[in-house]
Amino acid sequence: MRVLITGITGPVGSFLADYLLTLDGLELFGFKRWRSDPRPIEHLYGRVTMLEGDIEDPFSIGQAIEQVRPERIFHLAAQSYPSESWAAPIATMRVNVEGTLNLLEAVRRHCPQARVHIAGTSAEYGWVEPADVPIRETHPLRPLSPYGVSKVAAELSGLQYHASYGLHVVVTRSFNHVGPRQGDRCSIQTFCRQMALIEAGRQEPVLHVGNLEARRDFTHTADVARALWLLLEHGTPGEVYNLCSGEATRIGDIVELVRQQGRVPVEVRVDPARLRPADEPILAGDNSKLRQATGWEPRIGMAQIVAELLDYWRARVV
Repeated sequence: MRVLITGITGPVGSFLADYLLTLDGLELFGFKRWRSDPRPIEHLYGRVTMLEGDIEDPFSIGQAIEQVRPERIFHLAAQSYPSESWAAPIATMRVNVEGTLNLLEAVRRHCPQARVHIAGTSAEYGWVEPADVPIRETHPLRPLSPYGVSKVAAELSGLQYHASYGLHVVVTRSFNHVGPRQGDRCSIQTFCRQMALIEAGRQEPVLHVGNLEARRDFTHTADVARALWLLLEHGTPGEVYNLCSGEATRIGDIVELVRQQGRVPVEVRVDPARLRPADEPILAGDNSKLRQATGWEPRIGMAQIVAELLDYWRARVV
């Protein structure tokens, strides 16, 4: 079976490739931009066939789909940072909406029997009242960022191609996923990287943080990878599934875990520059639909996530 991952250099893409390589009978292909950082996938060369192009270019993704004619496609390529979308809303729309349409058109033309996963986000839900938590897939979509809006449009595009052309499209609304190889834009990553810098004597003993009261649902990228494969094999086409742990953790409590697992004492200081123009107070998902469809459940908790990330950044800042 031929499997294609777009956005393979991203944190989920590389972990998904790791997981798929443990399965029998798969031929794995990755689609990446030529300028993407290759370090997260260096260990995959020789085991995964890499194709270069740009999801915004219909010719390059069309050529890749025609060449591979995959039977399973995981569409992870995206501008995936809400904070960046405020500074570059049009670029975010182009990557996330036009890029998804370019992929769907290529599938429709060259391999309409392929099963396609489209990665959405909990940011599509936007403002949620505490009484509506945990959030179910039937909750209204009221995104608060250009990123969230772009993902709503990408999701609806995928569902439209299922309804109009019969493509086997399954959508996930992923809540926060976290793990090594992710860079330092995610809140937990910034905390752990700062702690590693402080331990190495390269930063003053102050953890600079944003909104500590927000509560988020985090899932390790290795758990996400397992869920994606199971869902594309067992999920119902034309359906949307929350991909989440089902538990919301206060950001301030994660900071405290970083402090406890750190090797030196630190001060915690709120940095106004790290506060967003709009920030959902709580995002926690109901994952019962995913569990029922696949039997999946998360295995890695927050304490282990923090420990892994501290070790990851310690190895990179010395």
